[in-house]
Amino acid sequence: MTTNIAKHTQAEQKQRAIKRLAQIFRDHWEEGRVGSTRIFEHVVPDAWLICARSSSGGRYREHIVPCVLIRDQSMKMYQAGELVEAVAKMIERHLAIVLISEEEKNRMDKQRGWKTTMPEGWEFGSGDPFARLTSCGIEFS
Repeated sequence: MTTNIAKHTQAEQKQRAIKRLAQIFRDHWEEGRVGSTRIFEHVVPDAWLICARSSSGGRYREHIVPCVLIRDQSMKMYQAGELVEAVAKMIERHLAIVLISEEEKNRMDKQRGWKTTMPEGWEFGSGDPFARLTSCGIEFS
């Protein structure tokens, strides 16, 4: 079997994968299904999402916005009549990974309780996608 993947850059492949993820969420919404957040890692490889590393180092892959929130926001957008392209743009803006330390992970997940949530008052569209990290004092570049 011959593949045409070499015709696309990694950035193009990432765009295609994000649009595919948005379409999967559309299909789930139409079927009345929620679906597991594990779908993210199966459709969009983590390697394409790593955008930074904390200044203290670390290897823990922290999504800047929890996948469950991105999935749920996708469903809300479809319920409001949005198109796949709009959902794909939302996913692209909020789906990224920063590598952090175990201590930083514990600070965010356990001390702040933000494993699957964002800081109080944060909203899609107007909120900084990196708010969980910066609110915990995690520095990254």
